[in-house]
Amino acid sequence: MKQFFQSKFFYVVTVIALLFCIVPTVLASMGVTFVLRDAVNGVLTPFQKFFNYAADAMDGFSGYFYRFDELVEENNQLREQVAELQTQIYDSTEREEMFAWMADFLEMKRVHTDYKMLAASVTGRESGNYSKALTIDVGSSAGVEINMPVVTSEGIVGRITEVGHNWSKVTTIVEPNSSVGAYVERTNDLGVCRGDFSLAADGLIRLNYLPGDSAAAVGDRILSSGYGSVYPRGLVIGYIDSVEVNAYTRSMTVQVRCAADYSDLSRVMVLTDYDITVVSASDLD
Repeated sequence: MKQFFQSKFFYVVTVIALLFCIVPTVLASMGVTFVLRDAVNGVLTPFQKFFNYAADAMDGFSGYFYRFDELVEENNQLREQVAELQTQIYDSTEREEMFAWMADFLEMKRVHTDYKMLAASVTGRESGNYSKALTIDVGSSAGVEINMPVVTSEGIVGRITEVGHNWSKVTTIVEPNSSVGAYVERTNDLGVCRGDFSLAADGLIRLNYLPGDSAAAVGDRILSSGYGSVYPRGLVIGYIDSVEVNAYTRSMTVQVRCAADYSDLSRVMVLTDYDITVVSASDLD
């Protein structure tokens, strides 16, 4: 302990303490305390600036994180609003497409008042080299039966060949075993449209049994004649794609492009009931 009081450190501390006690007293007695105040302020000002800057920085830092949380919440709300708007746009587009689709069939209904139609969606499709078949989402529970015609507003798709409780299989008219009684709308020439192995993949069928002197030409519309009980008269089958005449036999080879686009079908109508009209050649003359 004695060594501490004799050390230089003790003397230095004692001198500094005396100065802090004596100098203010002397300056006060002389009326110049401002000198001390200025000196103290000069020493403390940099520290005050530093602490003020640090405090401002901390406020800004905490404010940044507070604002960041606000921005995150705002961004999430905007995402939800965008998703809701996209859903509304999708629903609106779906409704517009549905209305347009129904409008086409309403026109068919206006022309054919005897038609009773059942809307259906295409849920599956089978396509081989020579045949095409579709699966739709209505069946016996909705009154669907085998051989009911299936159509679009453009024309014939095919007929029901299998029926389940809530599904049905549709065999299209390009399938080689399919046939439709037909006539050329412009010339009234009768014939029969049949599926063909070599044409099915291209959406084409053959029109057989036209008279050798028929004036049928490319672009003529082909309609169902009403022969038989599967397809009613007046449904569009397709349009003549090519005509070839054998110069020796005078027989005609006619290819018809089907009106319905099987590759892009999503909705169809099943004709559940219609008036059957028996048509003869004399009726078309």
